[in-house]
Amino acid sequence: MTNFFLGLMAGCIIAGVVTITAARHPTVQLRLGLVPAAQAAVTPAPRPETPPRCPAPKAAMPVGNPDMLFSRSRLWSVAP
Repeated sequence: MTNFFLGLMAGCIIAGVVTITAARHPTVQLRLGLVPAAQAAVTPAPRPETPPRCPAPKAAMPVGNPDMLFSRSRLWSVAP
């Protein structure tokens, strides 16, 4: 009985959150008739999405240099 009650409460909370979230969306408000169409047309148009810019490729690090692995500054210095 307790599991049923807790599941019922959780379901009600989830349904309430989803309903409130959907009702805040402008297109859902139009379909539900919460906002007149003239008022909804005043909202600014969404900005066009620009593709993300990739950073320039860095120069390849030299491989096989023993100082890379056994460098004193790398092994013994501790940055604050």
